[in-house]
Amino acid sequence: IVAAREGQPLTLAGELRAGDTIETAENLLGDAARIMTGAPVPSWGAAIVMIEDVALTDDGHVTVNTLPDLGAWIRPQGSDIAAGRDIFKPGRRIIPEHVQALASSGVVELAVHRKPRVGICSTGEELVDLASGPPGSGQIYDSNRPFMNAMMRSFGCDVVVNEHVGDTLDEMVGFLRRAMDASLDLVISSGAVSMGSYDFVKPALEAVGAQIIFHKVTQKPGKPLLFAILPNGTLYFGLPGNPVSTVVNCRFYVHYALGVMQQKPLETPIKLRLDRDIEKPEGLAVFLKAQCLRGKGGAMVRALEGQESFQTQPLLEMNGWIVLSEHLGSMQAGDMVNFYPANPRGLPDIF
Repeated sequence: IVAAREGQPLTLAGELRAGDTIETAENLLGDAARIMTGAPVPSWGAAIVMIEDVALTDDGHVTVNTLPDLGAWIRPQGSDIAAGRDIFKPGRRIIPEHVQALASSGVVELAVHRKPRVGICSTGEELVDLASGPPGSGQIYDSNRPFMNAMMRSFGCDVVVNEHVGDTLDEMVGFLRRAMDASLDLVISSGAVSMGSYDFVKPALEAVGAQIIFHKVTQKPGKPLLFAILPNGTLYFGLPGNPVSTVVNCRFYVHYALGVMQQKPLETPIKLRLDRDIEKPEGLAVFLKAQCLRGKGGAMVRALEGQESFQTQPLLEMNGWIVLSEHLGSMQAGDMVNFYPANPRGLPDIF
């Protein structure tokens, strides 16, 4: 409508539909026009009134029953996303909601990082592939390789090389050479990084000319962690073989490295209160399987029973990790601690 006067019906100029041009809208002459959602508004239009708030007469006049505010229900161009505005910052993972907003702005293409190409490897003569049937005497299921495969895919990686090798130096050297030939961005292995007679990952890396950046960290679980750079520049993480050690080092160290490679913002912890005491020695960082839960005063966090690195049952109950630095000692109920979701892409259901 353009000029509503008390006691005087408006002249209906016509109808505007979604898809009509601005020229069509400007060619309408009158006091009011029937307009559909998404249609252009003529320059003479002062406001839009809902159809249920007007009365239409048989002779083409409109009576407005509710006086609208100036500009009501009119969406000026650029009122959502203005021309020239930076609308999407680098380092963000694209989700369907982003596609909606970008497509609405006419964005056809984006420069993106390709998915990191990753190789994974489990080590140990005692390991049995899940598809091979029950393990025999002295054998266990190879759980680390399915985990690493799933974790890397959840991090948005393409797993290009996926192998198991036995406890020999030659087999490990062969895997490393195949990994380098595959032009990978990152390689992770589980097992054979400690000080045993068959812990051959470090000698194999040295044999192919890799640069060892560090070996062993003051943390629990996952102390024997090894990080190296292969001669072709590929990053290499040697994870300890205990299952929870593999989970922790993959979740925090490998995930961090992938984030840096993809220019993602640094992950920050959630600050939560403990619902029970935790005993912890100073001088050792710890990663505790934890459950975020709702208490009387809001969200709290609890360290679960079963914190040894071989104990996988708590992984079925946990929804995140309590991370305590080496500078901290035992903690009391009510103390604030750092909590990281098990899945770095999403918060636990409690939030």
